Amino acid sequence: MIQVKGIRKTFADLEVLKGIDLKIEKGDVVAILGPSGSGKTTLLRCMNFLEKADAGRMIFDDEEFDMAAVSNKKIHQIRNKTAFVFQSFNLFANMTALQNVTLGLKVAKKIKKEEAEEIGKKMLDKVGLSDKYDAYPVQLSGGQQQRVAIARALAGNPEIIYFDEPTSALDPELIGEVLKVIKELADEKMTMLVVTHEMNFARNVSNRVVFMDEGKILDDCETKVFFEKQRNERIKNFIASITQKGE
Repeated sequence: MIQVKGIRKTFADLEVLKGIDLKIEKGDVVAILGPSGSGKTTLLRCMNFLEKADAGRMIFDDEEFDMAAVSNKKIHQIRNKTAFVFQSFNLFANMTALQNVTLGLKVAKKIKKEEAEEIGKKMLDKVGLSDKYDAYPVQLSGGQQQRVAIARALAGNPEIIYFDEPTSALDPELIGEVLKVIKELADEKMTMLVVTHEMNFARNVSNRVVFMDEGKILDDCETKVFFEKQRNERIKNFIASITQKGE
């Protein structure tokens, strides 16, 4: 479905991505794990062209192109097939939940207001917020705000959703409600690439785990193999350290 080859990205003198190769099949739920600073978020941002890679090729829906030289028109076409959920929600404070969800439909996809609102309400219902159409972000908990962000992502009917640590900005008691929604999407075979530190989520929801360290992929395998038959000492130590923190 989507494949990247040789992604490189440097900020100033720091090479953050050092030739990343990754292939995502339709229906995959891939958890990306690794320590802070390993390049996980930068990889997602490059794949959705929020950052432009210095080098790399992408194959998406059987079309291949140069990620460093891709046109704005092509980026727009790709983003119409993808969605990105940020760790900090990125909702407009002066818009209601429904307005946040429908804005992209009306502006980017040119969908009429009535149809956009019908889609928006359906997506808010899907994430358990049928009573929050008219609520502003300040009136919502962090978990509810993130669920609005997920509804916004779903509204565009994407082929793949990128999640950048979707629970990292939440209080511990609110994490479960967001992970529940993502698990339901996984059960529906939504293709997702999820940067996360939630070991239980990675173990129980993803079908593949990618482990990154220092701008490289150290492992890419089935989830069961990753957790139960892991041989890489660096990764085993990481899993143990996260587990000890109560993940």
